[in-house]
Amino acid sequence: MLNAKEVTCQKLQRTSLPPEVKQRWLGTIRNIALGILVLGIVMIWGNQLENFAVSLVAVAAAFVLATREMLLCILGSVFRTSTDMCRIGDRIEINGVKGQIIDMNLFSTILVESTQSCSLKSTVGRVVTIPNSMFFSQAIYNETRLGCFVTLTVHIRLERDDDWHLAEQILLESGNKIIDEYADKLALNSKNIAHIYAVAMPLQHAQVRLTLDDINHVNLDLQLPAPLGKSNKIEQRIVREFLSKMPAPSNYQPFSDKSN
Repeated sequence: MLNAKEVTCQKLQRTSLPPEVKQRWLGTIRNIALGILVLGIVMIWGNQLENFAVSLVAVAAAFVLATREMLLCILGSVFRTSTDMCRIGDRIEINGVKGQIIDMNLFSTILVESTQSCSLKSTVGRVVTIPNSMFFSQAIYNETRLGCFVTLTVHIRLERDDDWHLAEQILLESGNKIIDEYADKLALNSKNIAHIYAVAMPLQHAQVRLTLDDINHVNLDLQLPAPLGKSNKIEQRIVREFLSKMPAPSNYQPFSDKSN
C-alpha cells in the first residue's frame, strides 16, 4: 500500500496539472492511505483492541471507586476556594460543630471547637478535622462573613399568669445597656456591611418578640447584636440580671441560641 502511494505521488508530480491542483490531490491521497491503514489495523487487531479497551475501562472504574472520597475532598477544596465560603480565622458551623478555622488544605479543614451546636453538650476546645467533601452535603454557617458581630437570641419562657410586661422591660433594659458598651463599633460595622453587601442595616438595638406555644405559656425572645466570641458572656449577664430583677414567684426556663 505504501509503494502504491509513492508511485501514485510520483506520477502525479510528472503531470502538467497546476501546482494548486497537485497539492490537493497529494493531500487527498495521503488521507486515503492513512484511512486504509487504520482500517486494516482495526480489522486485523480488532479483538485485541477491544479487550484492551475493556481492561482500560475496568482499571479506570476501579481507580475511581478506590479514590472516590479523596477526589471528593479535592473537589470540595476547589468548591470552598472558588466560592470563598470561608477563610482561616472565620468562625463557622458545619454538621453540628462550631469553631474557628485554624488551617485549610487540599483534603480537610481544621477547626478549634468553640461551642457545641447542641446545648446539651458543653465540651469545647477540641481540634476537629473536617473532610472537604462535607462542603457538598452540609450547610455552612459563617458567623464572621458579615463583620465582627452576630445576633444573640435569649429565650425566656413564662407562665401565662406571670408579669410578661415586666419581663419584657427587664430584657430590653438589660440588652440596650450592654449594647451601649460597644455602640460606636456596632454602628461602624453595620455601616460597612450595608455599603459592601448593599443590604439593610443589621440589628443595632435590643428587641423582644412574643410567641405562644400554648395558651398556658408565653415565650419572650430577646435579640441583640453581640461581638464575636462574647455571646456566651453576654447571654450569662442577661440571664443573671433577669433572675435578680424578676419577682421570685415567676416560673421561667432560660436558655440561649446564637445565630447569624
